[in-house]
Amino acid sequence: MDLQDFGVLTKRSVSMGSSLDHVDKDVYYWEPKSLRIRTINWGYVFLAEYLPYTYGLAMATVGSLMISQLYVWSLEDFLRAWYLLREPLVMQVIGASALILAYLSGHKSSVYCLENLVFKPPDHWKVTRHDILKMLEAQNCFTETSMDFQRRILENSGTGESTHWPPGILDSRDGQTEATCDMAAAREEAKEVLFSLVRDLLRRTQVKPKQIDFLIINCSLFCPTPSLCALVCNEFGFRQDVRSYNLGGMGCSANVISVDLAKQLLENRPGSRALVLSMENITQNLYKGNDKSMLLQNTLFRCGGCGLLLSSRLLDSMKAKYKLLYTFRAHLSDDNSYNCVYQKQDERGNSGVALSKDIVKVAGRALRQNFVQLAPHVLPVREQAKVLCNHFWGKTVSVAKQRGWPLAEGLTVPEGYTPNFGKGIDHFCIHAGGRAVIEGVQKNLKLTDRQIRPSVQTLHDWGNTSSSSIWYETDWIERFGDLQRGERVLQISFGSGFKCNSAVWVALRVDRSKIGQPLEAFSPKEQEVCTSDSGVINEARKPSNEKSA
Repeated sequence: MDLQDFGVLTKRSVSMGSSLDHVDKDVYYWEPKSLRIRTINWGYVFLAEYLPYTYGLAMATVGSLMISQLYVWSLEDFLRAWYLLREPLVMQVIGASALILAYLSGHKSSVYCLENLVFKPPDHWKVTRHDILKMLEAQNCFTETSMDFQRRILENSGTGESTHWPPGILDSRDGQTEATCDMAAAREEAKEVLFSLVRDLLRRTQVKPKQIDFLIINCSLFCPTPSLCALVCNEFGFRQDVRSYNLGGMGCSANVISVDLAKQLLENRPGSRALVLSMENITQNLYKGNDKSMLLQNTLFRCGGCGLLLSSRLLDSMKAKYKLLYTFRAHLSDDNSYNCVYQKQDERGNSGVALSKDIVKVAGRALRQNFVQLAPHVLPVREQAKVLCNHFWGKTVSVAKQRGWPLAEGLTVPEGYTPNFGKGIDHFCIHAGGRAVIEGVQKNLKLTDRQIRPSVQTLHDWGNTSSSSIWYETDWIERFGDLQRGERVLQISFGSGFKCNSAVWVALRVDRSKIGQPLEAFSPKEQEVCTSDSGVINEARKPSNEKSA
């Protein structure tokens, strides 16, 4: 049927009316003009549909020409080619070429990080501990016991006096007005975080929105319709064929999950770019009940976000800051792990996230499962040999004691050997989920205070910014951690489920303008362009964070 025939189709009656322009008296009309394809992007059609066939046709043509030449060869030509192939140098060149082609055919594209930014909230979002307690009291829903509990948790949380809360909750600063926690306020928070990150990432990298192939956004507790991906695409005018992924419910480990997803997409589509954005929405997640396990979220979580521009283009590797080496994921599926971070409603219907007392133990088990995968890839051979020898000797002593071998009673089973990950990793970024989480990882991995300092400083200056916290720590390392080209950075994150995810990056380029300088030390023009900030002042300079952030 031709498109013009739609104009003369018989009208069909329907039972319900409509106010649309093309509906008249409960009768729908076909509009042939709306069905016409006005413009066809033939360049895109060629690249998407015909380029693979063109490549195959070209290879077939070249092969046919080479075969056709064999028909005109004489016996002397064949003998000359045979003698040439018997030359050792020629055989070595052919063998080396075959090996290189075999390697390239099975080698996946490398993934590079062109730029990484963290969100620095506006100054009027800044709150002190006193401000937080005052705003909590303004909700008129907490008992005296709950307020005392939150006060104690806040004092021992490891957070400082200049973290950030969203504008909707800041309305309660006067101690009387209740917080505005509706959908509109939550969207405004998301817009401020995401738009700032995208705008500055594109400006820094000189990449246009039309050059983004994949868009991945993770936000665990705020998943509106249209999605956050649609919000960003609508604001910046991304391509209509951009592949967007909106991840929710993944907890504080979602950034590494997003990076892992981007890695798989970029590896299977060489020459493409991916924009990864991570944030957590605080506006709608202020718990207004009195369940102690759910009150922790009010004292730990703060505003924050991060943005990454990843690429699998070979040319982009020349200006990339990092190269992604590995990503590893571990997911515990037992009931205790599943329930240790659980979003629910209390007895009075107040929604919140309950944190179990076993969360540190569960995180330790998840960490061990993750590092079983990670260790062989990052540890030197000497450390791996120590682990194997310790395991072998422990098994031998155990068997000897069970079977009653001579002199077995005098032997003791050695403690498990914890390898020194500092031999294979130069910098550690542990999710700033709280003092207990950081200290638990430090104990399990036997890290020094210096190795966990980026996490401790990030928790103090920014609080728990959920999945983006590992990039606040990476930014701190870039500024004050003496990052050098070729050094490895390990990011460790934990999330509900329960999950432990890790990513290993190697530094390819160091931004010298950041070293030893907080964001506020830049000129106003640079401050407009450079929006990433760790919010931490070099200890050697000794100024307080409140004066510099």
